Amino acid sequence: MNSTTDLSASDAAQLRVCMVTPFPPRADGIATYSSELINAMESFGHTVYVISHTDENVGGHEAQPNVFGIIDISKPDWERVIFRQIMDLKPDVVHIQHEYGLYANAGDYGISIIDLLFLLFVSRVPTVITYHSVYSTLSREEAIFTSLSLDTVDAGIVHEEFQKIFLPANLGRIPNNVFVIPHGAKTTIAETVPDAREVKRTSGYEGKKVVLCIGWWEPNKRFEDVVTIWPNVIEQVKNAVLIIAGDARPGSPSGLYYKPKLLTAIQESPAKDHIRVITGAFTPREYDSLLSLADMVVLPYDRASQSGNLAHAFALGKPAVVTAVEGLKAEVEASQAGASVPLGSLEDLKAALLLLLRNNELRELFSKRALEYVQKKIGWSIVAKKHILLYEIAMQKERMKVTPASGLDVSRG
Repeated sequence: MNSTTDLSASDAAQLRVCMVTPFPPRADGIATYSSELINAMESFGHTVYVISHTDENVGGHEAQPNVFGIIDISKPDWERVIFRQIMDLKPDVVHIQHEYGLYANAGDYGISIIDLLFLLFVSRVPTVITYHSVYSTLSREEAIFTSLSLDTVDAGIVHEEFQKIFLPANLGRIPNNVFVIPHGAKTTIAETVPDAREVKRTSGYEGKKVVLCIGWWEPNKRFEDVVTIWPNVIEQVKNAVLIIAGDARPGSPSGLYYKPKLLTAIQESPAKDHIRVITGAFTPREYDSLLSLADMVVLPYDRASQSGNLAHAFALGKPAVVTAVEGLKAEVEASQAGASVPLGSLEDLKAALLLLLRNNELRELFSKRALEYVQKKIGWSIVAKKHILLYEIAMQKERMKVTPASGLDVSRG
């Protein structure tokens, strides 16, 4: 079976899945992603075990009975600790959520995770990996990791079609085990958070049109571009307010470099009285409340493989203005729930913001399209079914493989 298989539905028997991933209460986009995906899979009767990092209060207690907080990349044999736990659990399939910073140790670019993939490969454990950082142009290190890892797993997942299309040019070959499954989103968020008007009233933004930039503060986010054009925006839309929400990611050198640059730009802006800064690593409830407050979300990134912030905004029916880069452009075009502007064009960015701020009917149309897109295309129940079918494909591939040469330990427990 190849990567063109229709991953639209699955009638799979109940599976035991082991997912290697960061997990709540860690304030991390992939932790949230995995938690929501797992909830959807468990709603179909599947059992999911989580192997996560040694964060405070992750796993080992009644609230998280199937979560094992054992990943400590400061230890020299951390990948073998994971492997031994996997073999003890005897899952039907292993699913690894990958982003380079999650498994990087001593500047090794996270390449040590290859050791775990090889151990699973020789032990004939069906293995799937989701690549959360795949761009149209990969660095040398990214290309090496992606190529090596695809050689050892049964299936690799990317979130956008463009990521799959550009892989051959980066890898120098055409991989036959890459599948596209979109980033999921909750279909019920808009029903469970307070009405935007009520949130505005209680938060002191009644009568304001709120533009929101939210997420970890990194140089590629380019929130300062919105700050730069904001004086021109409020000249024409007097009741507009810009909220910059987030913070530098803990332990991120680039984020710690970018944070003072962003805050200085805000402090020196002639429009600083119309800009609010809300710092923190937000709980899910806080995050939803901030999104609910917004009339639109702006993601002026200069590099983005995909965006959980965008998927979450759509789940709340929020229109988006994004730069026309990679996953952002693809999602806005697919949903027709916002506008994309050329990267680096502040004039186009300003024009898009003004168009949406002035046109209530257009914002309402984009909001309706965003909610429909989540319901019909990227709701977690839809995405979970695609994952379950892909797990079955991975298991079938392992069953069809020729027995490895004698001398290798291929036992699964």
